[in-house]
Amino acid sequence: MFKSSITILFICFTAPFLFAQHINIDKKTLSFLTTQEKVYVVFVQDSLLMIDDRLEIEFIQKMREKISNRNPTEDARNWISAYKKNKNETWPEVFVAQLNEKLEENKTAPRFEIDNTDAVYTMKVTPTWMYFGYDAGIIDRPAKVTLQIYFYETNNPSDVIFTTEISRAMAKYNKQDGDGEGAGPSLNRMRKAYAMAGYKFAKALKRVGN
Repeated sequence: MFKSSITILFICFTAPFLFAQHINIDKKTLSFLTTQEKVYVVFVQDSLLMIDDRLEIEFIQKMREKISNRNPTEDARNWISAYKKNKNETWPEVFVAQLNEKLEENKTAPRFEIDNTDAVYTMKVTPTWMYFGYDAGIIDRPAKVTLQIYFYETNNPSDVIFTTEISRAMAKYNKQDGDGEGAGPSLNRMRKAYAMAGYKFAKALKRVGN
Protein backbone atom coordinates (compact mmCIF):
# COMPACT_ATOMS: atom_id res chain seq x y z
CA MET A 1 0.00 0.00 0.00
CA PHE A 2 2.81 2.37 0.96
CA LYS A 3 4.76 1.57 -2.24
CA SER A 4 1.64 2.15 -4.32
CA SER A 5 1.11 5.54 -2.71
CA ILE A 6 4.71 6.52 -3.41
CA THR A 7 4.41 5.38 -7.03
CA ILE A 8 1.22 7.37 -7.56
CA LEU A 9 2.79 10.43 -5.97
CA PHE A 10 5.87 10.09 -8.19
CA ILE A 11 3.75 9.83 -11.34
CA CYS A 12 1.65 12.85 -10.37
CA PHE A 13 4.79 14.85 -9.70
CA THR A 14 6.67 13.88 -12.86
CA ALA A 15 3.84 13.70 -15.41
CA PRO A 16 3.47 17.47 -15.90
CA PHE A 17 7.25 17.75 -16.31
CA LEU A 18 7.39 14.96 -18.89
CA PHE A 19 4.43 16.37 -20.79
CA ALA A 20 6.00 19.83 -20.86
CA GLN A 21 9.22 18.43 -22.30
CA HIS A 22 7.52 16.81 -25.33
CA ILE A 23 8.00 18.71 -28.60
CA ASN A 24 5.67 17.87 -31.46
CA ILE A 25 7.55 17.15 -34.71
CA ASP A 26 6.10 16.19 -38.10
CA LYS A 27 8.92 14.37 -39.86
CA LYS A 28 7.22 14.45 -43.27
CA THR A 29 6.39 18.16 -43.17
CA LEU A 30 9.87 19.08 -41.96
CA SER A 31 11.67 16.79 -44.41
CA PHE A 32 12.76 19.88 -46.38
CA LEU A 33 15.32 20.51 -43.62
CA THR A 34 17.35 17.50 -44.75
CA THR A 35 18.11 19.20 -48.09
CA GLN A 36 19.17 22.56 -46.64
CA GLU A 37 22.64 23.68 -45.57
CA LYS A 38 21.46 26.79 -43.74
CA VAL A 39 18.26 28.01 -42.09
CA TYR A 40 17.73 31.65 -41.16
CA VAL A 41 16.65 32.20 -37.56
CA VAL A 42 14.73 35.28 -36.48
CA PHE A 43 13.58 36.00 -32.93
CA VAL A 44 10.37 38.02 -32.74
CA GLN A 45 10.07 39.74 -29.38
CA ASP A 46 6.94 41.82 -29.90
CA SER A 47 4.40 39.20 -28.87
CA LEU A 48 2.41 38.98 -25.64
CA LEU A 49 5.27 37.83 -23.41
CA MET A 50 4.36 36.59 -19.96
CA ILE A 51 7.04 36.61 -17.25
CA ASP A 52 6.34 34.99 -13.88
CA ASP A 53 2.65 35.04 -14.93
CA ARG A 54 2.67 38.81 -15.51
CA LEU A 55 2.73 40.76 -18.75
CA GLU A 56 6.30 41.79 -19.55
CA ILE A 57 5.57 45.50 -19.07
CA GLU A 58 4.11 44.77 -15.62
CA PHE A 59 7.04 42.55 -14.70
CA ILE A 60 9.58 45.22 -15.69
CA GLN A 61 7.75 47.83 -13.64
CA LYS A 62 7.65 45.49 -10.63
CA MET A 63 11.41 44.87 -10.92
CA ARG A 64 12.10 48.60 -11.22
CA GLU A 65 10.20 49.26 -8.00
CA LYS A 66 11.52 46.22 -6.13
CA ILE A 67 15.19 46.89 -6.95
CA SER A 68 14.89 50.64 -6.31
CA ASN A 69 13.39 50.00 -2.87
CA ARG A 70 16.47 48.03 -1.78
CA ASN A 71 19.26 49.45 -3.93
CA PRO A 72 20.26 52.65 -5.72
CA THR A 73 17.97 53.57 -8.62
CA GLU A 74 20.92 53.06 -10.96
CA ASP A 75 20.90 49.34 -10.10
CA ALA A 76 17.33 49.06 -11.37
CA ARG A 77 18.26 50.82 -14.62
CA ASN A 78 21.29 48.55 -15.04
CA TRP A 79 19.28 45.38 -14.47
CA ILE A 80 16.56 46.40 -16.92
CA SER A 81 19.19 47.32 -19.53
CA ALA A 82 20.95 43.96 -19.02
CA TYR A 83 17.61 42.15 -19.23
CA LYS A 84 16.81 43.74 -22.60
CA LYS A 85 20.26 42.93 -23.96
CA ASN A 86 19.96 39.32 -22.85
CA LYS A 87 16.44 38.97 -24.25
CA ASN A 88 17.34 40.43 -27.64
CA GLU A 89 20.89 39.16 -28.07
CA THR A 90 22.41 36.78 -25.51
CA TRP A 91 19.56 34.31 -25.00
CA PRO A 92 18.76 33.91 -28.74
CA GLU A 93 22.47 33.36 -29.45
CA VAL A 94 22.70 30.74 -26.70
CA PHE A 95 19.60 28.95 -28.02
CA VAL A 96 20.95 28.77 -31.57
CA ALA A 97 24.45 27.79 -30.44
CA GLN A 98 23.12 24.89 -28.38
CA LEU A 99 20.80 23.84 -31.20
CA ASN A 100 23.69 23.68 -33.68
CA GLU A 101 26.05 22.00 -31.25
CA LYS A 102 23.60 19.17 -30.58
CA LEU A 103 22.81 18.77 -34.31
CA GLU A 104 26.45 18.62 -35.44
CA GLU A 105 26.47 14.83 -35.28
CA ASN A 106 23.42 14.65 -37.58
CA LYS A 107 24.70 14.75 -41.18
CA THR A 108 21.32 15.68 -42.68
CA ALA A 109 20.64 18.61 -40.35
CA PRO A 110 21.13 22.20 -41.54
CA ARG A 111 22.99 24.87 -39.64
CA PHE A 112 20.77 27.50 -38.04
CA GLU A 113 22.06 31.06 -38.38
CA ILE A 114 20.68 34.29 -36.96
CA ASP A 115 22.27 36.50 -39.63
CA ASN A 116 21.80 34.45 -42.81
CA THR A 117 18.89 36.15 -44.61
CA ASP A 118 19.87 34.41 -47.87
CA ALA A 119 18.68 31.02 -46.61
CA VAL A 120 15.70 29.54 -48.45
CA TYR A 121 13.85 28.76 -45.22
CA THR A 122 13.36 30.73 -42.01
CA MET A 123 12.68 29.56 -38.48
CA LYS A 124 10.89 32.21 -36.42
CA VAL A 125 11.18 31.90 -32.66
CA THR A 126 8.74 33.75 -30.41
CA PRO A 127 9.16 33.66 -26.62
CA THR A 128 5.73 33.58 -24.97
CA TRP A 129 6.43 32.73 -21.31
CA MET A 130 9.37 32.89 -18.93
CA TYR A 131 9.86 32.00 -15.29
CA PHE A 132 13.06 33.22 -13.66
CA GLY A 133 13.10 30.77 -10.78
CA TYR A 134 14.96 31.66 -7.59
CA ASP A 135 17.79 30.66 -5.30
CA ALA A 136 17.01 30.90 -1.60
CA GLY A 137 19.96 28.84 -0.40
CA ILE A 138 18.41 25.61 0.84
CA ILE A 139 15.57 25.80 -1.70
CA ASP A 140 16.06 26.77 -5.32
CA ARG A 141 14.08 26.60 -8.54
CA PRO A 142 15.57 26.72 -12.06
CA ALA A 143 14.33 29.10 -14.74
CA LYS A 144 11.95 27.95 -17.50
CA VAL A 145 11.04 29.28 -20.94
CA THR A 146 8.37 28.57 -23.55
CA LEU A 147 9.09 29.27 -27.22
CA GLN A 148 6.77 29.15 -30.23
CA ILE A 149 8.50 27.93 -33.40
CA TYR A 150 7.42 28.68 -36.98
CA PHE A 151 8.96 27.49 -40.26
CA TYR A 152 8.32 29.20 -43.60
CA GLU A 153 10.05 30.10 -46.85
CA THR A 154 12.08 33.25 -46.31
CA ASN A 155 10.44 34.96 -49.29
CA ASN A 156 6.94 33.92 -48.22
CA PRO A 157 6.59 34.53 -44.45
CA SER A 158 2.79 34.54 -44.51
CA ASP A 159 2.66 30.87 -45.54
CA VAL A 160 3.72 28.96 -42.41
CA ILE A 161 4.84 25.43 -43.24
CA PHE A 162 4.96 24.08 -39.71
CA THR A 163 4.61 25.33 -36.16
CA THR A 164 5.39 23.77 -32.81
CA GLU A 165 6.12 24.74 -29.22
CA ILE A 166 9.00 24.19 -26.83
CA SER A 167 7.00 24.22 -23.62
CA ARG A 168 8.58 25.24 -20.32
CA ALA A 169 12.12 24.09 -21.08
CA MET A 170 13.71 23.92 -17.65
CA ALA A 171 17.30 24.90 -16.97
CA LYS A 172 19.65 22.78 -14.95
CA TYR A 173 19.52 23.47 -11.23
CA ASN A 174 21.36 26.43 -9.76
CA LYS A 175 24.99 25.42 -9.40
CA GLN A 176 26.94 28.18 -11.17
CA ASP A 177 28.16 31.66 -10.29
CA GLY A 178 25.42 34.09 -11.20
CA ASP A 179 22.59 31.67 -10.41
CA GLY A 180 21.85 33.33 -7.08
CA GLU A 181 19.85 36.44 -6.44
CA GLY A 182 21.41 39.84 -7.10
CA ALA A 183 19.85 43.25 -7.62
CA GLY A 184 17.24 41.46 -9.73
CA PRO A 185 16.37 37.93 -10.92
CA SER A 186 19.37 36.01 -12.25
CA LEU A 187 19.75 36.51 -16.00
CA ASN A 188 22.17 33.59 -16.01
CA ARG A 189 19.44 31.22 -14.85
CA MET A 190 17.33 32.23 -17.84
CA ARG A 191 20.32 31.82 -20.16
CA LYS A 192 20.49 28.18 -19.06
CA ALA A 193 16.78 27.74 -19.78
CA TYR A 194 17.30 28.97 -23.35
CA ALA A 195 20.25 26.62 -23.69
CA MET A 196 18.08 23.71 -22.55
CA ALA A 197 15.38 24.75 -25.02
CA GLY A 198 17.93 24.58 -27.84
CA TYR A 199 19.15 21.20 -26.63
CA LYS A 200 15.63 19.77 -26.38
CA PHE A 201 14.65 21.12 -29.79
CA ALA A 202 17.75 19.64 -31.40
CA LYS A 203 16.86 16.23 -29.96
CA ALA A 204 13.38 16.57 -31.46
CA LEU A 205 14.72 17.63 -34.87
CA LYS A 206 16.97 14.58 -34.97
CA ARG A 207 13.85 12.56 -35.68
CA VAL A 208 13.53 14.32 -39.04
CA GLY A 209 15.05 12.20 -41.78
CA ASN A 210 15.32 9.09 -39.60
